[in-house]
Amino acid sequence: MPYVFMLLIFLTSIVSANENRLLISGFTKHEQSTRPDGYSYNEFNYGLGYEFTTFKEYDELYLGTNITALKDSFDEWQYTLSVSPNIRYKLSKDLAISIGVASFVMLKKDNYKKGVSPEEAQYDFLVGAAPLSSLYYKDFSANFAYVPSVSFGDLNAVGFLIVYFGWTF
Repeated sequence: MPYVFMLLIFLTSIVSANENRLLISGFTKHEQSTRPDGYSYNEFNYGLGYEFTTFKEYDELYLGTNITALKDSFDEWQYTLSVSPNIRYKLSKDLAISIGVASFVMLKKDNYKKGVSPEEAQYDFLVGAAPLSSLYYKDFSANFAYVPSVSFGDLNAVGFLIVYFGWTF
């Protein structure tokens, strides 16, 4: 059911988009420096994405939706759909910031589960939420999202900060 809800928000966002942005994946910084298997995390997460928002006015709530494909922390392809309510504040003529919370669904290999080796990993869905903020300068942005650590059952996901960049067209 959460997938249907996110799909409806996604489709609504496309129809009402006021702002379109190309996203370029950047890098991550993990809470722990090594993976459970002893290897270092991939912290250069190259990939691309597309974002559309309903942004019209500063100091008002708007909806942002993005789709990305990037190399994840295990150096595997990850596909993400996220939806976030945001508020953007103008700091000067060309500078602004925004804050929000993203709800996301990822399709990624399940090597974040306890006891799953890279050779055994299979693609699976992962759902979560992350606080985010963006710094805008004219048509460019630097975007930050923090995904906290989660450990329960067979899930053992290490928290990380991801930084990615955007260009409004």
